[in-house]
Amino acid sequence: MARRKTLMDEIREELGQDRELNAAFQRELAQLKLANQIAAVRKRAGLSQAQLAARIGTKQTGVARMERADYTGFTTRTLAKIAAATNCTLHVQLAPREQRGRLVAAGAR
Repeated sequence: MARRKTLMDEIREELGQDRELNAAFQRELAQLKLANQIAAVRKRAGLSQAQLAARIGTKQTGVARMERADYTGFTTRTLAKIAAATNCTLHVQLAPREQRGRLVAAGAR
């Protein structure tokens, strides 16, 4: 019996056929992951947005913006401040892409 095609199978197929769509998807996914990581490390450190803002030298609204998936103004300096303020280590890595047609996102397989 043949395996039924899932929504993720269809998405992988479409991303594999359209380089521009795949690139846009990867950018959006990276932004979403980073925003979620910032919120997660802040919460794990037991900090409010205002408390994290005070530690990194910005306002609460700035932290709120960084925790949104559509924020694109990250700098390595700001990310390093967030890491230090939340007792984390910052890792920036460029990795080769996986085979064409497969999602590059970790855990998206």
